[in-house]
Amino acid sequence: MDGLNELVVNRSQDYVLAFLNWLPDMALAVVIAVAGWWAGLWVKKSVIRTQQRLGGDEILWNYLSTVLRYGVVILGYVTALRQAHFPVDALLTTFGISGVIIGLGARTSIANYFAGIMMLAARPFKQGDLIEFGPPAQIGRVTEVKMTYTGMVTLDNVNIIVPNSVMWRNKIVNFSTFDTRAIRVPMRMAYDVDVDWVEDLALGVLKRHEAVLNDPPPTFTVSDVTGDNVLAMLEAWSKVETMKVFGDVITQMRKEFEKAGLAVTVPAKDVDLKREE
Repeated sequence: MDGLNELVVNRSQDYVLAFLNWLPDMALAVVIAVAGWWAGLWVKKSVIRTQQRLGGDEILWNYLSTVLRYGVVILGYVTALRQAHFPVDALLTTFGISGVIIGLGARTSIANYFAGIMMLAARPFKQGDLIEFGPPAQIGRVTEVKMTYTGMVTLDNVNIIVPNSVMWRNKIVNFSTFDTRAIRVPMRMAYDVDVDWVEDLALGVLKRHEAVLNDPPPTFTVSDVTGDNVLAMLEAWSKVETMKVFGDVITQMRKEFEKAGLAVTVPAKDVDLKREE
């Protein structure tokens, strides 16, 4: 019995001694973990200050600062666990296998995330731009650009959320790249119609519309003459922000030509008014 008691006492002393020897390493591990956390915050703030000094895309800089911050924090935590004698390699292997399983289940979200990275690099549009993507064609103004989705308000004043993977793999048309946009109206009139009269009425409608710019001025150009018809093209410019210019001028021109008794077809071909706007 005395031998058993002595063995228990010796084992207890070994455990206490091992614990006392481990305490400094544990304390240092806690210091490293806390230092890693604060170092991550410092890195993020430094990147944000750099963005404010140099300028550039705020979303891209925020993403970079977040990645760098958590990279530093993870490095600090891994170093702290090694200092505390935890089996880090085994934990990393376990997390790696779990990550593969989770990744297979969340591949759609991952695809959206990486599409967001490519969109941030390419910058096909920014918040506030009027864009179209499709097919099917969707036109709207961008309200927010996130890493996994893009928010839009359509011309019908409907809010939609588009996953970035869907946005990225479709054609994107940015109407806001330039300040102005062209309005082109093809016209067809009977051969015996007074072309000068048609020109005066058409240009008058364009010049009276408040959204049509006077510089450059609207133009009327005869593009082709056949045995039955005269084909012409009206062209004007408006600010990108203005809406429904095409539909307005088409409606007003039809009224003017009908009142004057002129056989003029406007527009001379099928045009999707929503697409034009």
